[in-house]
Amino acid sequence: MKKCAHCKKQFEQKSSLQKYCSYECAKAETKKKSRKLTREVNKVKNNLMKEWALKVKERAGFKCEYCGITEYLNSHHIFSRSNRTTRYDLDNGMCLCTCCHTFSSKFSAHKTPAEFIEWIKVYRGLEWYEELRRKAKCCLV
Repeated sequence: MKKCAHCKKQFEQKSSLQKYCSYECAKAETKKKSRKLTREVNKVKNNLMKEWALKVKERAGFKCEYCGITEYLNSHHIFSRSNRTTRYDLDNGMCLCTCCHTFSSKFSAHKTPAEFIEWIKVYRGLEWYEELRRKAKCCLV
């Protein structure tokens, strides 16, 4: 008799490799391990994102790169963070106050994206922007 690795019930082993009393227990244990792995991966991703955000703010001297405010700062991805090639690239980050990041209807990276892109091309340079754009697009094809 062997003890099931999932439910701990005693069962008759059919092979020396059998760990679970049933298919349901094996499936449940696999799901449990998958959830645990997902949580661990998410922790690593969150830590990477926090590190990236801090480095973006440090590089900007802990002030909004548009208006100079030093409070309520966000790290903004120029090309979406869903783009894996530039997700943690410091060049893909800007330090913006919450107003310049999302709230202002006059200038905001999210509410007025066309104006934001035009400003960033002047602020950081067209060559810099085109290189970042190339990096962001290179693996999408």
